[in-house]
Amino acid sequence: MTLTPLDIEHATFERALFGYRARAVRALLERAAAEREASLREIRHLRDEIAERDEEIAQLREAEAELQRAVIAAERIATEMKENAREAARLIEAEARAKADAIRRGADAEVAAAHAELARLEHSQAIVREQLRGQLTGFLRALDPVEGPLDPAKGDRDGARRDALADDAWAIGEEDLPG
Repeated sequence: MTLTPLDIEHATFERALFGYRARAVRALLERAAAEREASLREIRHLRDEIAERDEEIAQLREAEAELQRAVIAAERIATEMKENAREAARLIEAEARAKADAIRRGADAEVAAAHAELARLEHSQAIVREQLRGQLTGFLRALDPVEGPLDPAKGDRDGARRDALADDAWAIGEEDLPG
């Protein structure tokens, strides 16, 4: 059985003839009881502090675990965000490449059309040149048989012929031109 301060304080002894002085024993017992009571109070206080510290430790451990979970979640989210960013960049790059290819194909088609138009115009130019060359050659041949300058005011037959040739040159219609 545990000895309490009250047990010490209220302890009694049998009296003997040549025993101890009762007053001195009583003073010692009171002092021992007071010290025991102070020790018990300090023990209770220390136990209460230990309990509080244990509770704080438990809370800190819980907070640490929560922080660890948060860090792990943040790392996971960061990893996912990096992967999402990489995927978005890949998609943007693929889309940009597709647009660039489409623009390149369109430009190539326009260049090909321009080359075709240029070839057509060059061909038309060659035809027009040949037609003009032919007409001019015809005009020159028509002018060669005419002998000397004649005066159209005198009713000259050759002057009328030259006027008719000039009218023929202007009369070549647009139906003879390509395009």
